[in-house]
Amino acid sequence: MKQQSPVRAAGSPAAPASSRKLVRCSAGAATYCIDNEWLDSIHVIENLYPRKGGDGSIGWIRRFDEKVPVYRLTDQLDKPARPVPGPGVIMVIEKNQRAWALLVDKVSAASEVPAERVFNMPAVMGDSIAARFPWVVVDSGELMLYLAPDHVVPAEVSGFMPERRRAHVPATIARPHAVPAAPAPKTSAPAAQAARSSARQIVTFSLAHESRLAYPIRFAVSAGQALEIIGELPMIQVPDSPPFVQSLASWRSLPVPVMDLGLWLGLPPAPYRPGSRILVCRSTQAVAKGENGLIAIAGVEDIRKLDLPIPCTPWPDGVTWNASLALGVYLAERGMLVVPDIDAVFRFQQTSGSYTM
Repeated sequence: MKQQSPVRAAGSPAAPASSRKLVRCSAGAATYCIDNEWLDSIHVIENLYPRKGGDGSIGWIRRFDEKVPVYRLTDQLDKPARPVPGPGVIMVIEKNQRAWALLVDKVSAASEVPAERVFNMPAVMGDSIAARFPWVVVDSGELMLYLAPDHVVPAEVSGFMPERRRAHVPATIARPHAVPAAPAPKTSAPAAQAARSSARQIVTFSLAHESRLAYPIRFAVSAGQALEIIGELPMIQVPDSPPFVQSLASWRSLPVPVMDLGLWLGLPPAPYRPGSRILVCRSTQAVAKGENGLIAIAGVEDIRKLDLPIPCTPWPDGVTWNASLALGVYLAERGMLVVPDIDAVFRFQQTSGSYTM
């Protein structure tokens, strides 16, 4: 006989404001988590009555006296679908007297996650419109997308309206996080001297482009913007990210978008490859607004730190890539030196209508 497995007892106390009770689920190579308050029950795959629906459902299960539509999570996230349901677990979601179900590969027991481990999804990841992943969880170095279950199924099923997409966001989580790597200075004399020295330095680097450039191009950021050069970070993919955003990484337990700077500027792509290095930078404008303001540039190589001033002149000719995304283009270091506008990356959501690749 088909059995229904309860996940939590009725009347279970809500998690305290300092933490959230989250349920992890895996679908394909990705791990997601949802708030335990959304989860009504779980079912084995044998409870599924297969029937392909026009709204993307793959069948239904019986819950008491009602038929609950079932959606494969990977289908709803626009990932390649399996031709048949296959093995998995069915999660029944219930909210506001509406019920639907998601088919995933595996479900783990709910666990408490401190609120400080739940971060706003960086806007540049591109999910602000769909709002399927309002947050990202960084727990013990692992990254997980925090899934909004009502945004991955048709609106007529979940009942959400676009203007209410973030109505369920807990106030204890919907807040920006400061960057511990860049605290407000309480400076001793040596620290103040180091800060002044950093302000007079730049970090230059080249990129490991996928195709050869017509002439050498190097890039430069201020030493104060360059936080760390690192070889490898834990990364996850975020569906529907802009093409120039490769992934989301965990750096010092903070979520950091990893960008292809070459693709962003309209140059040959320079994506992250295993064994290549990453330059973690910060946006001065975003940090000034109290936001995370972190970005990681993939595929950096030949990194140098230079004292200012350096011999340079404005680049004498036009360029074929998007120079509007650079603060300056110079003839220096025996070639082109480009100062990318890191702050423009964080303004992408406001300017995406005019952005061209």
